[in-house]
Amino acid sequence: MKSMGEIDGQIEALIARGAYVEAAQLAASDGQTARAVTLYERVWRFADAVPLALAIGNRALAVRLCLDAGDPQRAAEIAAAIPGEDVADLAAAAEAFASRSRPHEGAQAAERAGQIGRAASLYRRAGAIFDAARVLEAQGNLHEAGSLYERVIQAGASAGNADDTARARLALGRLLARLGRPLDAARALQAAARAAGIGLAARRALCSTLLALGLREAAGEVARRLRRDAPDLPASPEEIAALERDGSPTGGPPSSPSSPGASRSSLFGQRFRVQRLLGSGATGRVYLADDTLLGRPVAVKLLSVGAGAAGPERQAYLRFAREAEAAGRLRHPNIVALCDFDESAGLLVLEHMSGGTLRDALSRGGPLAPAAARRLALEALAGLAAAHERHIVHRDVKPANLFFDAAGNTKVGDFGAAHLQDFGQTQTGGFMGTIAYMSPEQITGAAIGPPADLYALSVTLFEALTGRRPFPGPDIVGQHLGEEPPRPTAVRRDLAPAHDEVILRGLRKAPGDRYESAAEMAAAVRAWPVDASDDGRSARGEETADAAAAAAGAAAASDPKPTTESGGTEIGKTPSGTLFLREDPRVGRPVLVETRSEPLDDAQRSALRKLAGLGGPLVQRILQISEDGREITYEALAGPPITADGLPAEEATAVIEALSNLARAGVPLPSPCPLVVRTSGGPVILVIAPAR
Repeated sequence: MKSMGEIDGQIEALIARGAYVEAAQLAASDGQTARAVTLYERVWRFADAVPLALAIGNRALAVRLCLDAGDPQRAAEIAAAIPGEDVADLAAAAEAFASRSRPHEGAQAAERAGQIGRAASLYRRAGAIFDAARVLEAQGNLHEAGSLYERVIQAGASAGNADDTARARLALGRLLARLGRPLDAARALQAAARAAGIGLAARRALCSTLLALGLREAAGEVARRLRRDAPDLPASPEEIAALERDGSPTGGPPSSPSSPGASRSSLFGQRFRVQRLLGSGATGRVYLADDTLLGRPVAVKLLSVGAGAAGPERQAYLRFAREAEAAGRLRHPNIVALCDFDESAGLLVLEHMSGGTLRDALSRGGPLAPAAARRLALEALAGLAAAHERHIVHRDVKPANLFFDAAGNTKVGDFGAAHLQDFGQTQTGGFMGTIAYMSPEQITGAAIGPPADLYALSVTLFEALTGRRPFPGPDIVGQHLGEEPPRPTAVRRDLAPAHDEVILRGLRKAPGDRYESAAEMAAAVRAWPVDASDDGRSARGEETADAAAAAAGAAAASDPKPTTESGGTEIGKTPSGTLFLREDPRVGRPVLVETRSEPLDDAQRSALRKLAGLGGPLVQRILQISEDGREITYEALAGPPITADGLPAEEATAVIEALSNLARAGVPLPSPCPLVVRTSGGPVILVIAPAR
C-alpha cells in the first residue's frame, strides 16, 4: 500500500506533465474528492466533477458544475433537491444560476432561501413579473406587488395573453381586498371570473369581497353559481368567504419566514419604521410609524394578547378582531380607514390622524366654537350613518374616538366595541364602551341599535359645546338612568335653542324617543346657527378652536398678486368681488375670503346659510359670514380646480348625487357644470373660485 505522501507525489507529477484527468482520477480514488473536483475544473471536465461534488454533499457546487457543463436541467434537479433548511446552499445555488444567465431558476432558489428581495429581482430579470409580484406580496410589499400585477394585466392585454391577464387579475383582486379596497377588488375579480381555469377561485374570492361591500344578495348568487360547478363547497357565502381567508393569497408556495404574520418583530423590522408611541392601555399600544410598503405614515395598533389567549385577554382579542372586521367593511370619508390587518400578529394598520382627537382638542382649548361643533356633529353623523347602514353599531362613541385629519375633517375611529349582529340582540360579556357616554340601554343590557350611538354622540356634543358632560357624577349610572340632563344653553349662554332641541332629544332615556337615524339627527343639526355670535375666542383657545372648522391646505393660485393692505394675497376676481387667500391668525391655517363690492341682501344671506347648513364632505364649507355681509370666509382646498365632467365615473356619480341634494334642498347650484377639487376624501364641489 502506498503512503499518502507517495500518492501526493504521483498526483503532483501528473499535474507537472499536464495530465490533469489522470491526476483527478488518482485523487478521487484516494479519497481526495475536493482536490479531484478542482483538478477536473482546471481542464473543463465539469461533468466528471458533478458526482464528486454530490459525494461530498456540496449541492451548490454541483449546481454550478452542471451549469458549466451545459446541463441546466440537471442543475435544476439538483437545486430542487436541496432541503429548505439549507439556506446557505440555496443562496449559493441562486447566485450560480444568476451568474450564468439562468435568472428564473436563480429566483426559485432565492425564494426558497427566504431571500425575497433577491428572488423578486431575479424574477424581473427573467421577465416573470407575476412571480416577482407574488413573492413581494408574500413578503408584505403590497404596494409594489400591486403595481407589478397591473403591469402583467397591461402586458397580457396588449399581447393577447388571456391566461396571464386573468391570473394577475385574480391576484390583484385579492390584494386589493387585503388593502381594504373592496370596490376595486370586486372589479378585478369579476373580470377574472370570466376566465377558464381560474374562474372558480375568482368567484370564491368575489364572494368574500361582495360581503365586504354589504352586497349579501349578490354574494349569495355567486355562491349558488359556485355550488353548481363545485358541489363540495359550503352553501352560504359567509362560509365560502371563510375558506377564502384561510387559503393562500396567490396560490403560490408557502410564505417564507419573513412574510407578514411570521412574527411581530420580523414584521416591524421589515415593514414599519416606528416613530413614536401615540398611546397605550392595558391591552395594547398604538404607534406612529412609516409604512415602507404603503409609502405613508400610519397608526399601527398592536395588541398585547393573541388569538390563543383566555379569559379577559380573550375578550380583549375578540374586541380587537371586531374592530378589524368592522373597519374593513367600512369605506367612508368620515371613518378612519383600515389599511391592513394581520390577525395572527394581532396588528391593525390604520390611517394616521395627524389632527389628534376631540379629547385632545378639548383638553387643550376648552369647548368648541358653535360653527366648529356643528361641523364636527355633521361629519360624525355621516360616518355613523354609513356604519349603521352596514348593520354596525359603534357602541363606544366618545371624544377619544373622534379623530381629526390634517385638514380638520372629523372621522369616527375605534370600532373595537362594534356590535356586528342584528340590532335586536342584547349585549353580552359585560359593559362595552365608556360608561360616561353610555346609553341607558347599554347600561342595563337591553337591546342595542343605532340610537345608542346617537345618545353617546349627544353626550359628546354636549361636552364639546359646554366643556363638561351632562352627567358629571358621582353617580354616573344613576344619572344616565334616571336624571334629566341640563339644557346646553343653561351652561353656555351664547348657544341657541336649536342646540338644546337636538341634544336633549338625543339624550332621551328611551331609544324610541330619540332620532330614528343618524340622517334624521343630521337634518336637525343643520338648523344650528352658522354665523358666529363672537370672534370665536370665548369658545376655545386660538391654537385649536377653528382648526376643526377651517380646512387646511393652501389654495392653488396660478398668478397670485401681492399682499394687500387688508391682509392676504389676492388670487382673483369673483362675480361679486375679490377673492383673497389669507392666513387665519387664530388657527394659523389658510382660508379663502371673498370681499364683496356690495353687501349680501337678505335673499343672498339666506341662500348662503342654507348652503352652509348642508355640511358634509362633498361641498366646500362656508366658515363665517361677517355682520355687514361684505366678507364671506370659506375653507381653502389644496389642488387645482377641475370641471366635474373630467372626473372618473365613480367620483362623478358622487358629485351628481351631491348636486341633486343641493337642488332638493332649494339651494342654488354653484354653476351648471361646477368646479371641483380632488382631495384624499373624494371630490369637493367649489362654492367659490376665481373667475377664469
